[in-house]
Amino acid sequence: MKFEVSSLEINTNERIEILDITDKVENIVNQNGYKNGILNLYVLHTTAAITLNEYEPNLEEDLKRIIKEIFKPDGNWKHNLIDNNAHAHLASSLIGNSRSLLIESGKIVLGTWQRILFIELDGPRKRMIKIVFIGE
Repeated sequence: MKFEVSSLEINTNERIEILDITDKVENIVNQNGYKNGILNLYVLHTTAAITLNEYEPNLEEDLKRIIKEIFKPDGNWKHNLIDNNAHAHLASSLIGNSRSLLIESGKIVLGTWQRILFIELDGPRKRMIKIVFIGE
């Protein structure tokens, strides 16, 4: 049984930004020789999130729009009295800061259109994702 932790650093450029990190995660799987097991991706920030979905320009814009509509960056949030990013904390809490994926025969198991998407909610920033592998 193997238990390993690696890190993936991400630099973002916009306040709300969606990045496809699938290839970067696949490189970590390949470089470390992971064969079969579970890979957990954990974002170390309270104003960023991670999800699985299709990475298509129109859907990317729709995701950004719904985040802005539901969590209103200019909303009357109490936390904004501290640092004006309550929308990012709220969105991160509901989208989630981690995802678990299966690794089978050295490959990440994803559906036909699924990609691993990192969602920046309070950028631009330097972000860190911890990647934990349990398996063989």
